[in-house]
Amino acid sequence: MAALLVLVLVAFAVIKFFPGLLLGNQHDHNHLAYDLVTSGLLAVAIMGLAFGAWATRKMRKELKARSFAHNEALALAQHDPLTGLPNRRRLLEAFADLSREISPDSFRAVMMLDLDGFKPINDVYGHAFGDNLLRSFADRLTEMVDQDGVVARLGGDEFAIVSPEFKDKSEAAGYARRLLTRISDRFEFGDRQISIGSGIGIALYPHDGYAITELLRRADIALYRAKSSGRSTYRFFEVDMDASILHRTLLEQRLRRAIEADEVNVHFQPILDMDTGRIAGFEALARWTDGDFGNVPPLEFIPIAEDCGIITDLTRHLLAEACEVAKTWPDDLYLSFNLSPVQLQDPALFSQITSILETCAFPAQRLVLEITETSLLKNPESAKRILAELTETGVSIALDDFGAGHSSLSYLRDLPIKKVKIDKSFTERMLVDKQCAAIVEAILVLSKGLEIDAVAEGVEESEIHDALNSNGCHYGQGFLYAAAVSATEAAELLDSQVDGRLPFTGKTDAA
Repeated sequence: MAALLVLVLVAFAVIKFFPGLLLGNQHDHNHLAYDLVTSGLLAVAIMGLAFGAWATRKMRKELKARSFAHNEALALAQHDPLTGLPNRRRLLEAFADLSREISPDSFRAVMMLDLDGFKPINDVYGHAFGDNLLRSFADRLTEMVDQDGVVARLGGDEFAIVSPEFKDKSEAAGYARRLLTRISDRFEFGDRQISIGSGIGIALYPHDGYAITELLRRADIALYRAKSSGRSTYRFFEVDMDASILHRTLLEQRLRRAIEADEVNVHFQPILDMDTGRIAGFEALARWTDGDFGNVPPLEFIPIAEDCGIITDLTRHLLAEACEVAKTWPDDLYLSFNLSPVQLQDPALFSQITSILETCAFPAQRLVLEITETSLLKNPESAKRILAELTETGVSIALDDFGAGHSSLSYLRDLPIKKVKIDKSFTERMLVDKQCAAIVEAILVLSKGLEIDAVAEGVEESEIHDALNSNGCHYGQGFLYAAAVSATEAAELLDSQVDGRLPFTGKTDAA
């Protein structure tokens, strides 16, 4: 277009100022034609100039729109759409700049965080509520991190922080404590209030690595250790954590395969009626033997099942197996089964339990579900609703490890508790520790007043059995009577009762 316009203007100039070059001696005789030609060329030039200006303006607007769309797409690709925080991609880019700007003898902390119990909250209150909680959580992190640091959402309830510069490790520790304190403040959404916790795993740049991907991995390892250490705490990465995480990862893989292959089995520990000396019921306990790891304790593999979301599958398998075995016992014996704290927040728990009972044709009245005090803390209202639904079917509820956790008498008042199990840390020392003896006695008086059965755990000596019985404890469980045994051995225990009484004497080894 520009070349054509120049050509027209040149032709116009030649005709206008040098007519003799084109018209020769005929110029005077063709004056009218000459004027028409020059006017036409001038008009074409003006029109071309106007069109060129319009096209140029349109092109500029198109380029501006494309540039804006490109920048917007780039921003969306680098930020989390829910919270507006940088995502993992943006974090990787930002860390390159932050690591270059670090001062000598200084370091930055790369922190990994997540929300304790977010999935149950999301399930109970709905995804919209969960989204609001994530946005509020992100706002709190942002207000705590100044412009010299970065907060990013990596996905789900996982967040990462690249801190400002620190000179000393104690500064990073204080920073983590302030974050945890702010996070622990109640979140308010209308008339609903909720408290959550979080763990923090910390890796230091450049001490623990130079690449942000490696630092995030190590901070995630430290986060797992922090969550294993307790609620709302932080841990720095340590080299030996790598080995323990590798062990846990391998154990998790084996556990998944074991659950799929039904290799995690149920053993049964008898609960004795101290008045009659006969077995009143059995507690079902999970047992797993791996080909390489050997006998893996429940205290090790149950938390793994909870963390990686396979506890529901494990419970379904174990409860179904236990109910099938319990059907072969006398009708007056009950089956006691432990529920994970994670499951007590699951709205589908009621339908899962009732479905298993119906499939196995096992009476609900013979099932006792054991829960812990700590499992009631996160969402007592949800737990109360689920337990009420279960008790309506005839299932009984027992409060396990009573006295060892956050003992609240309101649980006994507000929840449909039919049994309390006295924690073995008290019964084992009640003969040598006056405080333990006083606590056991108080629990027995309380249970009698509330018309709740008390079961003493950890009974390993006949003297403890006698002391408990004389103080009004009617039920006991421990190695004095029997360890957890297979289904076949449980049947043999029932057959071994002499005149309806289980024979036991002396002190046994804890097997």
